[in-house]
Amino acid sequence: METKMQKKDFSSLGLRMLIGAVLITVVQLISQSAVLGNRPEWSDNMNIVLAVTMIPLYVIGYPLTFLIMKKRDADRIERHKMGIGRFILAFMMAYGLMIAGNIIGLALTAGIGLVKGEPVNNALLTVVTEGNVWISAIYTVLLAPVFEEILFRKLICDRVVQYGQRTAILISGLMFGLFHMNFNQFFYAAFLGGFFAFIYVKTGRLKYTIGLHMTVNFFGSVIGGLLLQNVDPAQMAGMAIYGVYSMCVYGIGITGIVLLFINWSKLKTVEGRIVIEKGSWLKTAILNPGMLLYCAVMMAVMIVQAFVM
Repeated sequence: METKMQKKDFSSLGLRMLIGAVLITVVQLISQSAVLGNRPEWSDNMNIVLAVTMIPLYVIGYPLTFLIMKKRDADRIERHKMGIGRFILAFMMAYGLMIAGNIIGLALTAGIGLVKGEPVNNALLTVVTEGNVWISAIYTVLLAPVFEEILFRKLICDRVVQYGQRTAILISGLMFGLFHMNFNQFFYAAFLGGFFAFIYVKTGRLKYTIGLHMTVNFFGSVIGGLLLQNVDPAQMAGMAIYGVYSMCVYGIGITGIVLLFINWSKLKTVEGRIVIEKGSWLKTAILNPGMLLYCAVMMAVMIVQAFVM
């Protein structure tokens, strides 16, 4: 009976998240159809396309999803401070996870591209290379970290941490990765989501995960975007700049992974007030109607995006 209630709780979470994802998608599609359908010439302007897509997302989509996901009796996580040294350490670990996940995603999409005979569309790369970097930064560096951390760390972790910190971390990371709905971003989003969830359940303070999220996105979308748009790698100076940038990026990434392994034994999690029966975690937390439906729909969209679009 207790396992049945636990499965129902996780199923409700998955179903609510799916409703939120569908709502967000519908809001964006309606906005795009209403604006770009009447002014098709604007479709070639990435800044306008971003505005038409992102403004409804943050003004309507996310707030409504917050209401759907909010749970009155969610647990309150004990708060602890994180010093600047630990924050820098956490950033390097997060960056290492992002680099590792990005490599996996690129390798997978490259393989899919070989199978289908053409490269897999990378929407994020299109935004970074075609849009105004500083306008894109408003969405990727300022707004996305705040709204995504509220949803995937605050609302999800507060709801799930009663089953243990490890469960909150795994569920937050998985749902965050799937929410991006493409293979290019799935792995690094899942890795980062899980790591940010760890930071949140250990500190109880969303400001740390928002800060880490903003910093990681800044290095990726702003610094990387400025280079892609303004530096020609075919020229000697451009090659040198890209070389230095790559050394810094992979240097931080490799250092972060090494630090993660060194400190792995210290990254301990605490059991929750509700214990899931031993050996039944997967069946309880994932193999339930709501979570299975969320995972199946998100995966279906990812497959269509990779093989069809």
